[in-house]
Amino acid sequence: MNYEFMKGGFFAVVKRECLVLTSRPLYLFTALVFPLFALFFMTTIFGDGMIDSIPVAIVDEDDSRMSRNITRLCSAVPEIRVTQVVANTAEARDALLSKEIYGYLIIPNEFESDVNANKNTSLTLCYHYAFLSVGSEVLQGFLNVLRIIAVNPLQETANFLGIDEKTVESIASPISISAHPLYNPSLNYTSYLSFPYFWVLFQILILLNIAYSFGIEYKNGKIRDCLIAGNRKFTNVVLGKMFPYVIIFSSVAIFANVLMFNVLEFDLSSSIFAIIAVCVLFILATCSIAIFLFSIYPNLPIIISFISMFGSLGATFAGVTFPVNAMYPFFEKLSYFFPIRHFVVMTDYLRFESHAFIYYWEHLIVLMSFNILIILATVILKHKYKAASYGH
Repeated sequence: MNYEFMKGGFFAVVKRECLVLTSRPLYLFTALVFPLFALFFMTTIFGDGMIDSIPVAIVDEDDSRMSRNITRLCSAVPEIRVTQVVANTAEARDALLSKEIYGYLIIPNEFESDVNANKNTSLTLCYHYAFLSVGSEVLQGFLNVLRIIAVNPLQETANFLGIDEKTVESIASPISISAHPLYNPSLNYTSYLSFPYFWVLFQILILLNIAYSFGIEYKNGKIRDCLIAGNRKFTNVVLGKMFPYVIIFSSVAIFANVLMFNVLEFDLSSSIFAIIAVCVLFILATCSIAIFLFSIYPNLPIIISFISMFGSLGATFAGVTFPVNAMYPFFEKLSYFFPIRHFVVMTDYLRFESHAFIYYWEHLIVLMSFNILIILATVILKHKYKAASYGH
């Protein structure tokens, strides 16, 4: 590498971009401090990662010994916590609508007498299912209680007839279910959601930082200075301006992975070096997308709005909260144009099933292919700059 190349070209653009980054605290804040804040936010927002003690109510219309036992059983289940015992459903419904509770169990009038008389009776369960995760936990908590309640009358009859407990269990539940929650046995929401949610937010920050970095040069008429520093080669300009951001974002990625998998001990089936490598590939792909989108229409206000929308759609197409293959076929195909989609698929395999390369190699190729967009963006920007120069 000779002195002339060091003096002007790629490294000159890198040096110029570093000076721009340090010229205003806001630039470093958006590129470094805010991503670190997002990392802290995403790793602490879910608390200890477990949903428990969800407030519920009991509508006790019977006010009997059995109904009070049911209330005590509900209080003993870890998923739910009885905060109110009311006499009618109107009060419980008002509490549900105001989100003081997320479900209630209705014990009907004469429930104990009907059970003792071997009459058919029922318990009604109402729960808020607009919040799917909370609703699932409330349902599970109540079902755990209802299973015990349903077996109690049979248990009492069996004891009277002298039938042993094991026989009663086989009659009540002839099929035993052995459930094994794979890949997240602790049912920890933090481990499951914090990692992908951080990267969904991080990709928006990457897109905005890269687009703004190029857009401000055009807006302030400084693109000519960049070209002079880069020996009038757009390749040097594009790669040189992107390089400091890639280093910063990659440093944040390394820190985030060490924090999550080594310090917080999130589940990781593969090597941390493998997942860091995928993260760097994702950063490069996201930077390429940002530069390409900017090259199509290099107008800063408009492209910032468009990139914000692109990043927000990426949050949906990542498939974290809703499976992509359950979407309409058109949207499932559209998701392939978002790097975050391939990143989430690959990191899911690396986190939960390290020996599954055969299932994600296509996503790896697609993620790497996004870097071709840098070449297209360079050509487009070069032609647009020449056209503007000749027009001027």
